Amino acid sequence: MPTQTFIADSAADAIGQIRAQLGEDAVVLNVRQLPASGLSRLWQKSRIEVVAHVPEKTAAPAVPTLPEGFEELRRELADIRTRMDAAPPVSVPVAEPVPREVGVRIAIPDAYHHSSGHSWPVAQLLEQTGLSRLPVQRILDAMMAEHGPTPPSTLAAEIALARRVMGRMWRSAPEMPATPERPHVFVGAAGSGKTTALCKWLAQTVLVEGRSAHVWRLDGTTANTAETLSVYGEILGVPVSRFWRGTAEAEGASIAFVDLPGVNWRNPAALAELHRQTSTLGSPHLHLVLNAAYEVPLLLAQARAFAALPLADVIVTHLDEEPRWGKLWNLALGTNLPIRFLSAGQNVPGDFVPASPEKIFTTQFATK
Repeated sequence: MPTQTFIADSAADAIGQIRAQLGEDAVVLNVRQLPASGLSRLWQKSRIEVVAHVPEKTAAPAVPTLPEGFEELRRELADIRTRMDAAPPVSVPVAEPVPREVGVRIAIPDAYHHSSGHSWPVAQLLEQTGLSRLPVQRILDAMMAEHGPTPPSTLAAEIALARRVMGRMWRSAPEMPATPERPHVFVGAAGSGKTTALCKWLAQTVLVEGRSAHVWRLDGTTANTAETLSVYGEILGVPVSRFWRGTAEAEGASIAFVDLPGVNWRNPAALAELHRQTSTLGSPHLHLVLNAAYEVPLLLAQARAFAALPLADVIVTHLDEEPRWGKLWNLALGTNLPIRFLSAGQNVPGDFVPASPEKIFTTQFATK
């Protein structure tokens, strides 16, 4: 059936319209916020646009515990999990990019090694894929310590050596016990993609892992206008609270999430207030969300600004807008924070996978 678009004032209004017109089997494909236009934005609440359709009838779902209408989402998430668990090939060059992720396609001519003026041609390649010169020099120093001052005879061998060295430099995100007493709190600048990342993690938790969850959508120094979060909570059957009454409210859930408005990271007072607010949320896991489409100096400046908080790790978003995945190594090597997830696109569930050097290498060193 063709898709239909619904304009609503709230999540409940959107769900009501969809069920009235499409029935209980409707599947939501996309949600976005519609800001009020003109002077009316000063007093009117923003509305939401929801795209939905009724999928063609299929055989009975393999997992009967899922609500009706979610089989299509379950299949997509199962596919994501399969790709997430599949280790990329170690051989160089890597010929097959990660599905739906945008990567730098580097055509390497046979004479590249001999025509380059750099004694280690891989250094130029690393910079081309997004690394800054300081981490490139650190990588080269480690490569020469292992191999000696003379580079290997081919660029492919240099890349293989670089991958081994960089893999040893990677700091893996530690395991986090699943408990609602320690909610996962998403912090970052406005536009970083915090709410979308939360929705993707939430969808995987509920639909793939079959776990229960609780979400808080809290105001900060500014109002939290992420109405889409309430929509997805309604769709997934997950309660979304608007006020913090303590983790006891999540009784019966196996995991908890907190969404906060974006913060002006250049404002010390705003950061101090964020620190105060997060300290009232028990012992939360704080995830810094960074937009990969930003340039490296801005990413590192944001990481330094939010480092005043007891951050656990980094979630990198908007990777569909950034072909130079090598720039992620500037975060991995230039901060004390591990990268936990890589996220691409605005769709939920969409691409949301655990970060690893192999995932980055597959795109960073992809060739034509």
